[in-house]
Amino acid sequence: MPLKEMLRAQLDSVRSDLVETYPHLTDDLLPWAPAEGMRTVQGQFVEMISTEQAITTRLQGKESRSPDEEDAPLWAANSVAELVKMLDETRALTLQLLDQTSEEDLHAQVKVSSGFAEYLGLETVTAAALYSFIARHESYHAGQLVSYLWSRGDNPYDWD
Repeated sequence: MPLKEMLRAQLDSVRSDLVETYPHLTDDLLPWAPAEGMRTVQGQFVEMISTEQAITTRLQGKESRSPDEEDAPLWAANSVAELVKMLDETRALTLQLLDQTSEEDLHAQVKVSSGFAEYLGLETVTAAALYSFIARHESYHAGQLVSYLWSRGDNPYDWD
């Protein structure tokens, strides 16, 4: 199986998990978190979108903007639908970039901070590793949203 196909499958698979939460998220839940100090529902979306945008910016060899500048439109969103739209637009750009990347370029090293490389447990960070991280990162936050909903009595095992 080509690496590009595997990465696309990872991105699609985790997104399908996240999509399952959408019908259970309401606009009034955006500022809510299960406990003080935890990221809000909106904060989970902001984290997923901004991280994916930062990684694709890095993959394109561009300089990142400041986090405040990047996150401002995400925090200005006032509905789940608006955040989902931004999430979908971000993913569309990620998949477009993946489609334009050759199998050979997926194995090419991408310059990241030594701290991020250490966090990933890699001496050399490739483009493929960054695409895979996008899926892993989204999976983590999708799981948090499922847990948030479950803590409110919305059992994911009862979802159709």
